[in-house]
Amino acid sequence: MFNLCNKISKISIYLLIFLLPLFFLPWTTNILDFNKQTLLVFLVFLSLFSWLLKSLKEGKLSLNLSRFNITIAVFLIVMTAVTIFSSYQYGSFWGLPLNVGSSFLTILSFALLYFLIINIFKKTELFGLFFTLAFSSFLAVLFGGFQLFSRFFLPFDFAQISSFNTIGTVNSLAVFAALFFPLLISLIFISKRFIKFLLIIFAATFLGLIFLINFWVAWISLLIGMAVILIFGIARREFFKGWWLSLTMVILVISLFFGVFRISIPGLPATPLEVSPSQTATFSIAGQTLKESPSNLLLGSGQGTFVYDYAKFKSETINQTAFWGIRFSSGGSEVLDKLATTGILGLISFLGILIVFLLLGFKTLVKNVSIRKEMFIGTLGLGIFASWLAVAISFFLYPANLSLGFLFCFFTASFIVFSEKPLKTWELKTGHLANVGISLFFIFILIFGIGILFLEGQRYIAEIRYSQGINAEKAGDNQKAINYILSAISYSSGSQDNYWRDLSQIYLFRIKEELQKQGVSTEQVSEIVTPLVSNAVNSAKQATDIASNNVANWLVRGYVYRNVINLIGGASDWAVKSYEKAGELEPANPYVWTELGRVYLAEEDNEKAKEQFEKALSLKPDYASAHFQLANISILEGKTEEAIEKMETARRMDPSDVGLTFQLGALYYQNDQLTKAQEEFEIAISLNENYSNARYFLGLIYDKKGKKIEAISQFEKIAILNPNNEEVREILNNLKAGRQALEGIEETTLIEEKPEELE
Repeated sequence: MFNLCNKISKISIYLLIFLLPLFFLPWTTNILDFNKQTLLVFLVFLSLFSWLLKSLKEGKLSLNLSRFNITIAVFLIVMTAVTIFSSYQYGSFWGLPLNVGSSFLTILSFALLYFLIINIFKKTELFGLFFTLAFSSFLAVLFGGFQLFSRFFLPFDFAQISSFNTIGTVNSLAVFAALFFPLLISLIFISKRFIKFLLIIFAATFLGLIFLINFWVAWISLLIGMAVILIFGIARREFFKGWWLSLTMVILVISLFFGVFRISIPGLPATPLEVSPSQTATFSIAGQTLKESPSNLLLGSGQGTFVYDYAKFKSETINQTAFWGIRFSSGGSEVLDKLATTGILGLISFLGILIVFLLLGFKTLVKNVSIRKEMFIGTLGLGIFASWLAVAISFFLYPANLSLGFLFCFFTASFIVFSEKPLKTWELKTGHLANVGISLFFIFILIFGIGILFLEGQRYIAEIRYSQGINAEKAGDNQKAINYILSAISYSSGSQDNYWRDLSQIYLFRIKEELQKQGVSTEQVSEIVTPLVSNAVNSAKQATDIASNNVANWLVRGYVYRNVINLIGGASDWAVKSYEKAGELEPANPYVWTELGRVYLAEEDNEKAKEQFEKALSLKPDYASAHFQLANISILEGKTEEAIEKMETARRMDPSDVGLTFQLGALYYQNDQLTKAQEEFEIAISLNENYSNARYFLGLIYDKKGKKIEAISQFEKIAILNPNNEEVREILNNLKAGRQALEGIEETTLIEEKPEELE
């Protein structure tokens, strides 16, 4: 029984180490980190339960009492407080719909993984763990490399793009490879024969991918790791002789060259651009977040809530870039992200882990150099510390996802196993008070773990249902989508705001479907639409009640109210309040003020609408939507020339917007500028060949210009697109009749003229 529990505990860790870099599933909207988190939670708790059962059955408790454990415990306590005071507790605890990698559940699982590794494995077992991770990482890196060259092996749609890999973004894949590379070098040095050959292939693949992606953070991380190996390797000259020392120096110089000077490599395939806030912008946002309240100063806004902080405190200058409409879920680096989301206490506790470990690492390595320990253990410890330090430095330069956080946890635990003394053991005597207390604690952990696994399983089912609902909506089956998302809401206890937010919009789609039905009485439509309107409004309200600091929820709530203004009383007032709240949460977003202006415009308050549109333009002068709405106001006021001028401005701002193109063409048509109108409608059709309205007006223009054949062609295409449109059929019949009459006149004239020509 003891051996079985011990095997299960160790096998669970081995499985986790092998699967995590590769693991993803196509059944959820978040195909990577959410699935990795589920795997992490399941295998860690399985290993923990097996270890607890082994200890109870064996009647003794063996623990690694490293003083470094205190820093982990303090950090975990602080993260608990951060979660309690988070602006969205549910999201901060579980991750989704926020950043999964920084959630409390992920942090707790990493802490338990650290605890299990330091208490289950011995120094001599570390090589097996590292080789398992090296092989898994090699497969992940190899797969990512093939993807970059557009060699797609997986049948899923999301895998048919070059940027997809099993680690995260393309840049995070390069960083992952760079962080593991120093340890890989050490493993090569202490390995023999076939294993050495395999590890050399792994290392060459890792280095090739780093060259291929050429991301400066990866090079800097590799530079740090190789510098540590070189410094301590020279101190113990028997470790690195001949070409090993030369290889280490060459890689260090190359890392310095590409990391510091950021030289591009010609001839390589272009890698997808990854955009994130700059370090300066992230620091500014973090500072403003801490100033907002005493709670934020100490504990931040909550794990994973950087997206809220970014929306609220981003600079208006971002509106002058192509990324003005993006809300970034993480900052420019992991450390600055933690400053904003976990506050001063969170950052200090995290830096405490780094500082204490750094001191412990240098002390251990210096001690090993002085006493000349055996080559295997010494070299392995050096490789672990070099890779750990590379991870720590990367946290100051780049945001970490779950895979990078896993490396940090794994390297930390492995070095504690390497550097500390043997486990301390206590006998759990029958009937002893301490034994009773420990047994109660074990039972508590067991119950807590089972509860977490049960809830995590429910959340996983919820994500599957949600993904099915989104797919059903894309396929046009809105009622089926509603049923799926309602199921997702029930499995998540109604605590996930994005479920409610999307559900409210799908209810709007259903309302439009019912209103567009023909041959149905007003009473029948009302019976169906009224509950749909109520459901749409209530769903949008639920989203804002659950996560009131998420600007996306308030924008959707305002959008729902604006779309039902003519269906329920007081909707316009609530729409205004919703958009005003959204403006408080994201004041620099011109979209918010433009949408608020549209509400006033629907209420025929043109002056207030103008104020909002002009405010949007003060934030983003080239915002086409605001220019378009100002043009609409000019149309309502009968100022056609002014409307045309504003619509032309909007058109220049966004030439690919088919709606703007059509509206400008319509204004030209109303102002009898038929040639200009024809040009705009033709452009609109080139952008969307099924744009019936553009073809309608283009057909009228052709008719006015006497081009009957061209006019008939346009209306025939409209009739195909809209077979039930009686007006189009009538126009088409009249055009054909006129064409036939004209052809008859021309034929008669020719017959009458022939005798004269013969004479």
